[in-house]
Amino acid sequence: MQSSTVVIGAGRVGQTVATRLGARLIGRDRDPDLTGCRRLLIATPDATIGSVCEALAPRLEAGAAVIHFSGATSIHALDAAAGPTACVHPLQTIWPELGPDQLEGAYAAVTGTREVGERLAHELGMTPFTLADEAKPVYHAASAFASNYLVTLTQVAIRLMERAGLDRDLARQALRPLQERTLEVADRPPTGPIARGDAATVAAHMEAIGAELAPLYVALGRATLPIVTPPSAAAVEHLL
Repeated sequence: MQSSTVVIGAGRVGQTVATRLGARLIGRDRDPDLTGCRRLLIATPDATIGSVCEALAPRLEAGAAVIHFSGATSIHALDAAAGPTACVHPLQTIWPELGPDQLEGAYAAVTGTREVGERLAHELGMTPFTLADEAKPVYHAASAFASNYLVTLTQVAIRLMERAGLDRDLARQALRPLQERTLEVADRPPTGPIARGDAATVAAHMEAIGAELAPLYVALGRATLPIVTPPSAAAVEHLL
């Protein structure tokens, strides 16, 4: 018996979702079999969500739901669908090799038909919250800061550790406890030289990292000034 849920797109999200749900997974088939499909899940690249919906929606049974997973793409990309539509964006980084349970415990932003989106989120083991469609760009930027740029900063830190004489594996291992503790207390004021108003250390950092990384250090430093005490900020602001 065919599953009533069909996933279009065999990338990271599509593979993980289909395995978790026991759904049919369809990759690059331009003429997929949608027999019995009551819920079409579009997990293709953002730029193709609208065209995939336009191509497949007319072939769905009346009342079939259409859902996409993009945190940045409007729910209006699904306007060609006649039935209920929703976006369910997992607030999680997804790697197929981590298995179908990796979404368990994550949160999910739901836009569109709330009951449709929330039902899917719960089936995937996630906790849903409602997100206004017009808020998606700033929401998605927030997730990029929390995830994508964390990877960037970690890679920068590893490179600097290597310059300090550590090999790459040791650098990664040594940084991990620091980062894990930092995530635990990230809603508190930061520690470090800017928080202390330690201008000498900030200046030493700037000299040590070189011209390539100085703009990144300055940008992050200036973003840190509003969340430290005013005297500390004043003591280092001239360096940033």
